[in-house]
Amino acid sequence: MHGLLDQEGLLRFYDLGGGRDGAVGPVPRTVVAEWLPELEARGRDASGGVRLHLDVQGIRCAACVWLLQEVWRRLPGARSIRIDPSLGQVTLAYEQAQDTARVFLERSSRLGYPMAPASRVAQQDTGLLVRLGICVAIAMNAMILAVSSYFGLDDGPLVPLFRNVLAGLATVSVVVGGPVFFRAAWSGLRAGMVHMDLPISLGLLLAYGGSLWLHAHGADAYFDTVAIFIAFMLGGRFLQQRTLRRNRDQVLADDGAEHMRARRLLADRIEVVPIATIRAGDELLLAPGDLLPVRATVAGSEASFSLDWISGESAPRTFAPGEEVPAGAFFGGRSAVRMRAVSDYLGSGLAELLRRPPDERAAGAGKVRFWHLLAKHYSLGVLIAAAIGALVWAFLDPSRSLPVAISVLVITCPCAMGIATPLAFHLALALLRRRGVFVRSSALLDQTRFLRKVVFDKTGTLTFGGVRALTVTAPIAADQAMLATMVASSNHPVSQAVLATMDAPRFRAEVVVAEVPGQGLEAEVDGQVWRLGSRRFCGLPAVAADDGPECAFACNGVERGRWRLQEDFRSGAAAEIADLRRRGLQVHILSGDKPERVARAAAALGVDPALATGGMSPEGKAGFVRQLDRADTLMLGDGINDAPAFAAAFCAGTPAMDRPVLPARADFFFRGAQAGAVSAVLDIGALQQRVVRVNLTLALLYNGSTLVACLLDLMTPGLTAVLMPISSAALVLHTSIRFARARRRLP
Repeated sequence: MHGLLDQEGLLRFYDLGGGRDGAVGPVPRTVVAEWLPELEARGRDASGGVRLHLDVQGIRCAACVWLLQEVWRRLPGARSIRIDPSLGQVTLAYEQAQDTARVFLERSSRLGYPMAPASRVAQQDTGLLVRLGICVAIAMNAMILAVSSYFGLDDGPLVPLFRNVLAGLATVSVVVGGPVFFRAAWSGLRAGMVHMDLPISLGLLLAYGGSLWLHAHGADAYFDTVAIFIAFMLGGRFLQQRTLRRNRDQVLADDGAEHMRARRLLADRIEVVPIATIRAGDELLLAPGDLLPVRATVAGSEASFSLDWISGESAPRTFAPGEEVPAGAFFGGRSAVRMRAVSDYLGSGLAELLRRPPDERAAGAGKVRFWHLLAKHYSLGVLIAAAIGALVWAFLDPSRSLPVAISVLVITCPCAMGIATPLAFHLALALLRRRGVFVRSSALLDQTRFLRKVVFDKTGTLTFGGVRALTVTAPIAADQAMLATMVASSNHPVSQAVLATMDAPRFRAEVVVAEVPGQGLEAEVDGQVWRLGSRRFCGLPAVAADDGPECAFACNGVERGRWRLQEDFRSGAAAEIADLRRRGLQVHILSGDKPERVARAAAALGVDPALATGGMSPEGKAGFVRQLDRADTLMLGDGINDAPAFAAAFCAGTPAMDRPVLPARADFFFRGAQAGAVSAVLDIGALQQRVVRVNLTLALLYNGSTLVACLLDLMTPGLTAVLMPISSAALVLHTSIRFARARRRLP
């Protein structure tokens, strides 16, 4: 197994799989990426591992994915690898003490898959464009020279000259355009795999070699066909890559960041701003349970963060003042903490976390295995079919044996299936993100077809933020900053409802706010104790409240403000429930709230009162879901108390990205004040399944019919060179068009 050049530029060899003891063999240190140490430092976790997100070029089919996975699997220290072929991205997890990433980057680059730090801008393969331009020019000149032969120029001094020039043009075309196919085919053979580019490479070499043999014996060769063949194949590959790059740009752009907000401190004021507007140097305020939207350093005292979503670490990590915390970490402290951003949203890495499902459930793993089997056995089947066709025609008509074999090798390429199917998955996720829905499980879209029941938690799920606060007694101006500081430091629905009633609230950085579970908020400043919560918690006498519960604000037991709390249903919740019932789904409401409130909510939302149950404990919810038949039940909840029901359900979703239940339990989450997430998941999941079924059906019909036609000698190698790239691009274009139409219909 061969490497390429070391730093002195000399050829040397290395073992692709390492020595017999598993040690990494000598790897040429060509250009060790300067960015790698910095990325490794950011990607380290407490377990001694590193996780990297990179862009990769050159992936065209499932066989490319399989090849890279095999190279990675053989490296010591490698933990896992995840490759998104339609996005051109790879995620590596490996032991921190090993030089695994550098070795993998060297070897993948030499196999034709160069890698670079993840970017939101797809890089154009200018090398392929240059090769295409050269080969198209060669093909046009070859056709001009070949015209003389086709029109009867069989004798004279120009005939040998034209034939020699055609041979030279075909040779240059093979040298320039052939490596696009040869590289992956040869790399696959070195790794012990039949790559999907191998049949194309064999067809190309057979056509060129046969033409050389005919030319050497003075017969008419087909050098012009070889040049045209290569030009068409490169044109099809360029068209496919351009379409994929355009769709990748769309997927990367539709990351759903417009649905997410963060608290930014500007002077002494609190702003709730879109995370896309955050810039390096901005000071942020994180409440308990908040998601850190950008990379930032701890500006106050030490703080505890959960990195479960990022690296899978189950135990929280403590970060000292000035220490950098990665984007996507969940703040797990009891009091709010101030952070200073060191990057903007685009440079934070959060977009990759939002786009990439972190776990592969059973259905997703099944798809991966399917494409691995296809990559491993399909090309071998094509080679066998070509050999059988050549042998049969060797007896029937030896002159047609080689053209039949070439036609079979070229026409039956399943590259588009290996790209169009994952492309449909990623475009579906992009559509959902535009609706504010983020998918966390690769199996979710397949699971939607089995759903028959939907179970909603009430508070925080059917209600946006849980409550709406109506001001009864407004705090005086002198107390506004204290109140704003307290409510901005908490994610509790009541706190957020009160914050929503305030106009341009100020913030006091010196105030430390503590959240008393089940009671309210408390802060002590200059010997004064400020509280926000129930009247009993605030030390105030009870008052009659016929219009619903109330929230009080007090200092040393003296009332400073009061609000009446009302249910705040998400906009469109009733319409979504009606839509689910029209689809034939059974809709339930489960809640720990009082049964009479749950009954009123069910009546307002159009849910059958018999299917609405209140006063339920977390275990009670889980038991209820199990009784429903968990194999077809979707559970939606917003808090850690819904975690047992999440585990019992077939799949689960949450509107609470900022709660600890999300990273470990939910299959999807959604943001924003409007309902409709479940309907969107069902609609787009059905669209993705339809597109994949159509693609597979078309591919099966195409490959089956063209294979028969080639074996019957009804297709020429030149015709197959035209049809193969067109068919590959057609499936990708079909996928793109179907999702583009759906995208235009979105609000």
